[in-house]
Amino acid sequence: AAGSLPVEFALVRASRDLDQGDSYAFVSAATNASVQDLENASADYPAEIADKFIQIPPEFSSRVAELARRLTANAVTPYEKAKAIETYLRAIPYDDAIAAPPAGVDPVEYFLFDIQRGYCDYYATAMAMMLRIVGVPARTASGYAEGMFDQESGSFFITERDAHTWVEVFFPTYGWVTFNPTPDRAAGGANSNFAGTATPDTDGIL
Repeated sequence: AAGSLPVEFALVRASRDLDQGDSYAFVSAATNASVQDLENASADYPAEIADKFIQIPPEFSSRVAELARRLTANAVTPYEKAKAIETYLRAIPYDDAIAAPPAGVDPVEYFLFDIQRGYCDYYATAMAMMLRIVGVPARTASGYAEGMFDQESGSFFITERDAHTWVEVFFPTYGWVTFNPTPDRAAGGANSNFAGTATPDTDGIL
C-alpha cells in the first residue's frame, strides 16, 4: 500500500540445496545518506517501528539506563545519540576469549561495568539497548562482514572468521542504517565503509 514500509527480510533461503562450486547472486539496497541527512532526519517513527524497536524489558538494568542517558545528555538528534554511544563502546577493549557472565548476572552490566571488555555480541547488544532507552529505534543484526577483497577475481572472500554482530538504527526516509560499536572493525553511520550480510534479530535482544 502507498506509504507502507518496505518488506524486511529476516532470512533468505535457496530454493534448492547448494553444492560445492555453486554460486548465487543477491542484490540489496543500501542507503547513501550523508551525515547531514541523518542529522536532519525526522524522529517521527512509524508505529510499526516504535512499537517493536524501542521496547525494553520492564526489569532492564537501571545502571545501563543511567549510562545511556549520561552519554547522550548533550546529543540533540538520534544520529548524535547513536554516534555518542558507538564512540564510547569502541573505546572498550575487544576480547573474544572472555568468560561467560556468572549465573544471575546481567550480561550487559557484566560487559560495561565488570570486565569492561568483550566481543561483538556484547557491544551490539549494549548499543541497541542503550539507544532504546533514549528513544531511538535500534536492533542487532548477525551475519558476516565484508571479508577480504581479491583483486585478481574482483570478489570478496568471506569465511567463518568474518562472522559478526552489529547494530542497525532506524531513520525515517532512510531506513535502517548500520553502526558498528565493536572496535575490531570500522565504525558505521553515514557514508560508512562498514558492510555486512545481515540476518536482523527482529526481536531486538540477543
